[in-house]
Amino acid sequence: MHPFLLVLAVLSAPAAPPPASETTGAVSPLLPSLCRPVDASAGGEGVLRCAGLVGTDVFLRGTEDARELALARPEGFLPAPPDGGRLGRSVVWRILGDRPVAALLRYRFPDAAGGAADVLLALKPARGNEPGCLVGAVEDTGGPSGSAPDRAAAFADRRAPLFRCGRDRPELDGLWSAAGRARMLAWFGAMAPDGG
Repeated sequence: MHPFLLVLAVLSAPAAPPPASETTGAVSPLLPSLCRPVDASAGGEGVLRCAGLVGTDVFLRGTEDARELALARPEGFLPAPPDGGRLGRSVVWRILGDRPVAALLRYRFPDAAGGAADVLLALKPARGNEPGCLVGAVEDTGGPSGSAPDRAAAFADRRAPLFRCGRDRPELDGLWSAAGRARMLAWFGAMAPDGG
């Protein structure tokens, strides 16, 4: 192969995600009773600020059965889940170097019919002028392919660092029940700016 073509092939190859060994984890509680109201004059009426990692707090809005969430700043809230989904009580952070690259959130669907009752979402926090967004989800099927938290962490480590909010589409990772897949695709559709 001609040296110029070799250099061109290397430069045009897609960037690889960082090795999983460089990514670490941390957990922060997500209990509304520990959160503080955001100043209403700053557009934060009804918004709670919950301590996350330094520089990456979690913002909540709405009631427990219709909870919306945003990372790093109180804008771009993730819509409330369908079917009465309830937000878990902690955030698992995936950290690369000194910055969080993803947050894993558990949602429980207590009235789910025909699908697993728990889903783990991987979200990318807002950073600088870039908005945060949903990267994807893992269904907690309790199957032989590893525990859902481990699979969600591996998925976030692989996908979140290079994920481009507003350009890349969130995806469902691993095996999903038909009902769980339908529920999540409807929720993903509600998150898209154009509703699609």
